[in-house]
Amino acid sequence: MQPKAIINLKSLRHNINFIKSIVSPNTKMMPVVKANAYGHGYSEIVKVLKEEGIQCVCVATAREVQEILDLNLNINILHLGKISKDLINMYNNKYVIATINSIDDVKTINDINLGIIRCHIKVNTGMNRMGCNLSEFDFIFKELSQLSNVNIEGVYSHLACSYNVKSKYNKFQIDNFSNIINRYKKLSLCYHLLSTGGMINYPDYHLSGVRCGLSLYGVSYFNHVNKSLKPVMKFLAPIALIKYIDKGEKVGYDCTYISNKKTKIALVQSGYADGVPLEFGNKGFVYYDDKKLPILGKVSMDLICVDCTGVNIKEGDFVCLWGDENVAETSLNIISDNFKSIPYLYLTNVSNRVKRVYLDD
Repeated sequence: MQPKAIINLKSLRHNINFIKSIVSPNTKMMPVVKANAYGHGYSEIVKVLKEEGIQCVCVATAREVQEILDLNLNINILHLGKISKDLINMYNNKYVIATINSIDDVKTINDINLGIIRCHIKVNTGMNRMGCNLSEFDFIFKELSQLSNVNIEGVYSHLACSYNVKSKYNKFQIDNFSNIINRYKKLSLCYHLLSTGGMINYPDYHLSGVRCGLSLYGVSYFNHVNKSLKPVMKFLAPIALIKYIDKGEKVGYDCTYISNKKTKIALVQSGYADGVPLEFGNKGFVYYDDKKLPILGKVSMDLICVDCTGVNIKEGDFVCLWGDENVAETSLNIISDNFKSIPYLYLTNVSNRVKRVYLDD
């Protein structure tokens, strides 16, 4: 027995169509499929995206680029990270789009004899992570323009506070990016600024594309549950053993739970090595149908223990940790809010020990 993540591709298609319905007519979806498609398995996810007419996906690492190329889906791949010198020939592929983050990237391309390279320039509008500084942008654009083997196709940036519509910093960054667009508006370039939060909060700035991530997988952005989105992942784990403990008996490592009555407990075959967060210990819940079962004691590597007193449950049955569309409390928005965390952590920490089961009906 092993835990499994039910990946509902029908729900994925629903979310794709919903996002298409809310973005501007001339805006293209550029879904983010980094980190194994947020734990959902990029192989099946990218196939569906291609079937639904998506022309470009985004990833963070050169290895992710290569793995998607190996799927032979003929879909454009924007590499959001720094140009990889070790895999420099990869950028010769007509489906790969490199990101220029600095003048050093320009020098790297110029120093190596490559074929035509497609690229987007990332500009730091205030988040101070990747991207060239505003003061460097014009020089970098000019230098790239003079290279015969480079096609500049787009310019992009990233908002630091896109989920917070009240943040004045968003306007600061948007204004910085708008200044660049105004300077180069005569050129036919792809401009993109917004991820999921910004896509919802700033519809006037959808521009050429939106890099939708969390919403694609059916999870709303923080403190805002969008009922039009459907969770794509349902995380289930099997009951390995059921037993009874008496009042005063202890459960788990470090004996952090002591029973105050005779209790029916179930050992669930899933632990932190599968993606169950440690903070669920003595505070989290699993769900059996509509029944809420508290987790007892610490989360261990392979197991959690739950109180199933009074519940007609048996060994081999599966409980849900998150993602049951019919049980509101299993929403990752609610769970992450309760634990002062973020939904991304739960999805991306689902390990390879968890079997992905794909449904498309």
